[in-house]
Amino acid sequence: MKGCLDEYRDCSIQDIEEKYAEGQPQVGEVAVLPDVGSRIHGLDTEDKSPTEGSVAYDVRFHAIAPSNGEPIGLIINVEAQNKFHTGYPLVKRGIYYCSRMLSAQHGTEFANSEYGKIKKVCSIWICLKPPAGRENTITKYRIMEENLVGDVHEIERDYDLLSVFMVCVGQHGKENRTELLRLLEALFSQALPLAEKKRILQEEFNINMTQAFEKWRCLKCAI
Repeated sequence: MKGCLDEYRDCSIQDIEEKYAEGQPQVGEVAVLPDVGSRIHGLDTEDKSPTEGSVAYDVRFHAIAPSNGEPIGLIINVEAQNKFHTGYPLVKRGIYYCSRMLSAQHGTEFANSEYGKIKKVCSIWICLKPPAGRENTITKYRIMEENLVGDVHEIERDYDLLSVFMVCVGQHGKENRTELLRLLEALFSQALPLAEKKRILQEEFNINMTQAFEKWRCLKCAI
């Protein structure tokens, strides 16, 4: 959130965790096991349409962010992507996910014509094996205002409702510009020994090592 979203750029990690991330993020088991029926603030991690089938989100959760002293609502989706070239532009899939999260708010976040209650949606794609030209990059795609005739300005929060981020991880040890890339590279590195990975995560990023981390590592290896 801090490494991608402008809303959190000036926030500390502690404030984001304690004040702005709402509830416990749900990881994508719900999409695989729909009978669990787990919901996050009324949101299903599996978004269904009778004509389009099902879209399964890896992680989906609510958050708030300070804006002019008042909180604004955000719905954030995080996806891990092993294969960058999939036969279609990955950014189009990200835009589609955002579009589904926007339309799915009807009946949960707003009703009838209460469009002013629509919350901004963000889809963050963590690309673990990007092509060489995209390693160590973070790219943002969003809606922007452009005056074709005249000079008028809408309030930005009324149209800045959709953002897609492509976070392309590189090899650990190469120079990076952001903590986010360094964190992800250490976390997903296949070359780093487990002890060194734990040391980096704990000493550089203050991530406590627990049995849950061991379980996650085993699951990642199995996948």
